[in-house]
Amino acid sequence: MIVKKHAPKVLICDDDRNLHLAIKSALGRDYEFKSAFNGDEAILLLKKHQIDILLLDMELRTPTEGLEIIPRAKEAQSDAIIIFFSGRTNLEHIKTAIRLGAHDYVSKDCSAEDLAHVFAKALQHKTLQTKASQLQHEIKSITRRFDLIGTSEGIQKIRRQIDRARTSSAPVVIQGETGTGKEVVARLLRKTLPDQSLEPFVAVDSSTIQSSVAESVLFGFEKGSFTGAEKTTRGLFEEADGGVIYFDELGNMPLEIQNKLLRVIQEKEVLRIGSARPLTLDFRVVCATNRNLEKMVAEGRFKDDLFQRLNVLQITIPPLRERIEDIPLLLNHFVEMHTGVPGKITFLPETIERIQSYSFPGNVRELSNLVLYLDSMCEDSVIAPMDLPPQYHSGKEGPPPAPRAAPQPAIDLSQTFYEAVESFEKAYLSKAYEKMEGNISRMSMDLRMDRSYLHRKLKNYGIHMAR
Repeated sequence: MIVKKHAPKVLICDDDRNLHLAIKSALGRDYEFKSAFNGDEAILLLKKHQIDILLLDMELRTPTEGLEIIPRAKEAQSDAIIIFFSGRTNLEHIKTAIRLGAHDYVSKDCSAEDLAHVFAKALQHKTLQTKASQLQHEIKSITRRFDLIGTSEGIQKIRRQIDRARTSSAPVVIQGETGTGKEVVARLLRKTLPDQSLEPFVAVDSSTIQSSVAESVLFGFEKGSFTGAEKTTRGLFEEADGGVIYFDELGNMPLEIQNKLLRVIQEKEVLRIGSARPLTLDFRVVCATNRNLEKMVAEGRFKDDLFQRLNVLQITIPPLRERIEDIPLLLNHFVEMHTGVPGKITFLPETIERIQSYSFPGNVRELSNLVLYLDSMCEDSVIAPMDLPPQYHSGKEGPPPAPRAAPQPAIDLSQTFYEAVESFEKAYLSKAYEKMEGNISRMSMDLRMDRSYLHRKLKNYGIHMAR
């Protein structure tokens, strides 16, 4: 039998000699096979030869010798892909094997075609592992500089944009859905100072600054300038002097505050309340939004001259559903971040496929919350598809039945459009809060709303204060 040049090397560890002959006969043209009939022989061969795939039987000299061999095999040759091989399906043994380091499981009843498919998938995984290893130092340096996890084209493009934008002082508008990491990108725009520290970074939640206190918060005030002004206080623009002032969710900023910002951004000067002497500052404005600001300008809900002043450089962050190839890296990142132990939680291949098929309305933040959920709720460290929350299974249940036509709500035309929206929003959230007995986490999940944004809405409407 002629074997392909540079054929992948497969080590079969099984005490059934006929099985060795059958596999070699069926797949011998595409693979170079070596045989071991017990665990000790397999370890010797792994130490002596470069092996791509170890096909390891569960039951050798004892019913669980295969499980005992896995750690020794990983120690002998860490990059060999281990495929668990058994004549009986035992879910606990399979999960234990994967926890110990096996890559996949295949039944002895499978066809030669199925086995070839499993080998091909294993080799593909090994190729990805090799590439990942080659890129490891580069990825680590990237994540140290950017704290952006992923190798997708979308993330690589953002890294290039950050590199270019960091050398400029022009305003930047970062666009992206809720939870995509807009503040992470904003923080990466800071320059490194001569002492190797980073420029100051001051974050402002645009929706929480009320008109009545906007000037004192943003521009500061002198002692005695108004009742309660017991000492001179720097504003947020002063705090950002020499660095970045970041306005989160700019589209939520009230129009009257937008008017106050325009001159400050143009002139780079602020006047504290109660002072006659303007302060000249050096700051860079970075804004983030999940709204279409151009549309808001056309509708009169955002000042055109402020938009033109800010919209110089743009960075758009793709939603997670458009870069699903980054999900395995992100999962590993969040496991280490939330548990402090790399690899404390691992995922079966079909679990990752199920996660990748989910739409992620909450984007990367929702994926982070998923890892927190799994760490809290799952006793087993190997995550199977059944361990995922209900929303990850809805795609398997077919489309939901068509909803009945709901009665049209009464419309009060004495209200403005925005008053009507607020009335509906308050009633909707009140009913949801009552139905879910004040469980904010459940509301956030069921309503597909960011938890901090939901909490802010409830507080603004006084809903959770009423209970």
